[in-house]
Amino acid sequence: MQFFSYTTIFTLLLSAATRTSLAAPLSMAAPNAAEWTIEGLSRTCDDGDKTCVWKFSVNTGEEGVAATTVGNYTVVATDAAPASRAIGGPQKFGNYTVTSTWSGQFGEGEGFTTLSVIDYDKGLIVYPAYKDTQLVNGQAVAPDQSYPVQTIPQ
Repeated sequence: MQFFSYTTIFTLLLSAATRTSLAAPLSMAAPNAAEWTIEGLSRTCDDGDKTCVWKFSVNTGEEGVAATTVGNYTVVATDAAPASRAIGGPQKFGNYTVTSTWSGQFGEGEGFTTLSVIDYDKGLIVYPAYKDTQLVNGQAVAPDQSYPVQTIPQ
């Protein structure tokens, strides 16, 4: 007497294998899905695009904690790229370390810069990103933008 057909057995085995082999993705989101707001961000580049200076504040939204000003995060042109498209090395502002990189992966006129704002003491990071079209003549980006906080992998 046959209780299960071969098709039923195959389906059950496949289902069991799928359930055990597909692990849930690891969430890098910080507890409580916090967001940090980047306030008053601007980038001013000199006429020759040799140096760009970024200014902004980081507002963590924590009660009783004032926003930290990132003043004069400076990116310098390299042999390979003008300052507005160069990689910006780590610079420290209060509790935060800031880096940046530019991408043109979507073609000319579609470039953007992604910053990393890192609080190593708390093990937290955000990745604010801005299109080149938002970064015009040192004007502040409006409205302010918020980004999800992620934990730094240990």
